[in-house]
Amino acid sequence: MSKKVKLVVIFLIVIVIAAGAWLLLKPKVKDNFVEREISIKQAEVAKPKTLTYEDASGFSFDYPSDLTVQEIELDDNTIYSSLELSGSEPGKLTIRISDTLYPDLKTWQKDFESKQVINEVRSVNWDDLTAVEFSYGAPKLRKTAAVDNQVIYELEAPADNGYWDKIRESILSSLKFDQSVFVNPAADTDNEAVILLEEVIE
Repeated sequence: MSKKVKLVVIFLIVIVIAAGAWLLLKPKVKDNFVEREISIKQAEVAKPKTLTYEDASGFSFDYPSDLTVQEIELDDNTIYSSLELSGSEPGKLTIRISDTLYPDLKTWQKDFESKQVINEVRSVNWDDLTAVEFSYGAPKLRKTAAVDNQVIYELEAPADNGYWDKIRESILSSLKFDQSVFVNPAADTDNEAVILLEEVIE
């Protein structure tokens, strides 16, 4: 191979290497696509407000505003209050206060157990009342009941270990009875008799 040919080959190799290096190192032209920083804020779910329901029969409780409270009109003088609360989930929560022939909670519970299979039984305090709480039925319901002065207090809701159980616990913990509800009429009568007796003596 002559010197001339060698020089030409070397020159071509240098040109190829230089061209390759230039292609690799040259700045890339930016596309017309403009990158934009998108800020996605997680939508905040507004928590429902807490409202207070006051019943004419002498009790009140707090409940979330996404629930609807409906008074159930019943043609029964033995029922002081009957409420139904409905919400976003299937089912409803009921509160009922009425007269009863049962002298105490144990007698009522014994009779109830003769008609239903109950489980998860436990004693609870319901404001100033001693109550019992249990689940029963299919679909399963969770019930809280108390008996005082032959008046029965009942609160019942679906036992779903979720939505309704949380609502039920919230209402139970906030429910307050007017103390006049627990006044013993017999005691009032005795006091009036004493006052009248004193007036007569004077």
